[in-house]
Parts: sequence; C-alpha cells; structure tokens
Amino acid sequence: MKTRIALALFAIAVLTIPLAARDGYIIQLLNIAMLNAIVVLGLNFATGWTGQINFGQAAFYGLGAYTTAIATKAGLPWISTPFLSVAVVVAASLVLGLPTLRLRTYYLAMTTIGFGEIVRLIIVHWEPVTGGTSGLRAIPGISLFGFGPQGQIQHYYVLIAVLAVAVLVAVRIRHSALGRAMIATKDSEIAAEQSGVDTTRTKLLAFIIGAIYAGLAGCLYASSIRFISPDSFSGIQAVLLMTMLIVGGMGSIAGCIIGAVALTLLPEALRFLGQWYLVLYGLGVIVVIVLAPGGLASIASTIRLRLAGAR
Repeated sequence: MKTRIALALFAIAVLTIPLAARDGYIIQLLNIAMLNAIVVLGLNFATGWTGQINFGQAAFYGLGAYTTAIATKAGLPWISTPFLSVAVVVAASLVLGLPTLRLRTYYLAMTTIGFGEIVRLIIVHWEPVTGGTSGLRAIPGISLFGFGPQGQIQHYYVLIAVLAVAVLVAVRIRHSALGRAMIATKDSEIAAEQSGVDTTRTKLLAFIIGAIYAGLAGCLYASSIRFISPDSFSGIQAVLLMTMLIVGGMGSIAGCIIGAVALTLLPEALRFLGQWYLVLYGLGVIVVIVLAPGGLASIASTIRLRLAGAR
C-alpha cells in the first residue's frame, strides 16, 4: 500500500514539473535526461544484468538518430522511422555481437570502443548524407497521421510516456526466464552454462535489446531536438552513459533513471562555477562511487534497512 502511494505521489510530481518550471530550457534539459535514461536502461541489459562491458551504446544511439534524420529529410513518413532505426541498430548489433561476445572483460570493452569510433568516423566523413561535422538541421518532428507534439512541454509528456513503457518492458524482462538467465550469466558464466543457460545467446539478446532501446531513443532525439551532430554520440558520450549507469546503480532500473537525470542536470546546475564545475562534478561522481558502491538507488534502501534495524 505504501509503495503504491509513493508511486502515485511520484507520478503526480513528474506530471506537474512542466507547470511548475515554466522554463523552456529546463524542460528541454529534462527531455534530454529522459532520452538518456532510455539509453541507459538499454545499457543495463548488457552491462548491469549480463556483466558485459559495453561502450558501444552511444554508437547505437547515433545510428538511430541519423537513420531517423536521413529518412524523414528524404520525405519518408515519421511513423516508419522507429522501425527503420530498430532494423539498423539490430543489424549493427549482430555485426558487432556475433563475433565479439565470446570475448570478456577489457577485450570486449576495447572492441566496443573501436566500434563506436568506426561509427563516428563514418558519420563524420560521409558528409553528403550525414552532413559531416556540421550535422543535420531542420529535421522533421514527430508526426502521427499529421498530429505531433509542439513545444518542449508537449514533447516532455510524449517522452515521459515512452520512458514509462521502456521501464515496464525492462521490468517484465527482468522477471522473465531471459532476465534470470542474464543475472545467472553475470554471477557465474560457467555455473549458468552447467545449469543449461546458453550464455552466448543470452549475451547476444541482451546486447540486441539494449541496442533497440538506444536506437529508439535516437529516433526520438532526432525528432524532438531536430538537430544532430557527431559530437552527441562520441566516445565521450559513451563514457558518460556508462558513468550514469554506475552512479545511478548498476543493475537497478530506478538507478538507471536516477543516474541519467542526475548527471544530465548536474553540469547545468554547476555552470555558475565556470571552468571549476568539472572539478566539482568529477569529485561528486567519485564520492558517490566510493561511499555508495551500489549507486544512488542503493542509498534509500540502505537507510530503510538501518532504520528497521534500529527499531
């Protein structure tokens, strides 16, 4: 009962944020934070639940965004772009995943970093199609049968709805046989195989599902921000996405959202410090990792357990 009340209060607070903020820039930051949350939720499948170090998530994010931008600017209806984006990222995840997911630890990490760099270079140098370093502008917005959100507030509610669906899907997968296989693979790959889990297939599916999340987020990014450039999907962004997962709480669905929102909004909150904001930002991340190894999502549960023990 208490959980339901807390969720209801949280939902009301989230839905009323645009009415309280009344600042288009803040709403746009929140929109970007929600898009990051969807991407980090996808990263959680491979890294948080299956234990694979994946720095290629930003590349899948970019592939989804550029597929949508190129398709809509070519005149295709927007409704087709999510399917095109999913098709492209699934194909890319198979190309990357099939030959590499037998690798482990830093070998896999280096491979995914290389994949991300390849995608970035293609985007930069395929200038007639991608716009090169200048990016693509005036991308058509979200449109379903002639209707679409207008302004940051309407986009906010669309993205909230998509994020809610992404969370529900993640919850269902976590409690399914596939989700249990992912956790078993992370805990002990050898023990999972001896229990009948096809760990290679499980890792590949986790990789593909994560790529789909990133591709759909990229589709929404291109159509809501309406401008994309290679800098938004670089190696720096890949590291930032991994940091969001670790700071929020690796393996935690709530942690993915908390980490994405916190590390999207925090740099803007510290801008008044000028160049020193990066120092404080980095120190804050280190403090969270050291004092709360389970991420920000673990702090509430830790406090609750200590209070219960005190009682």
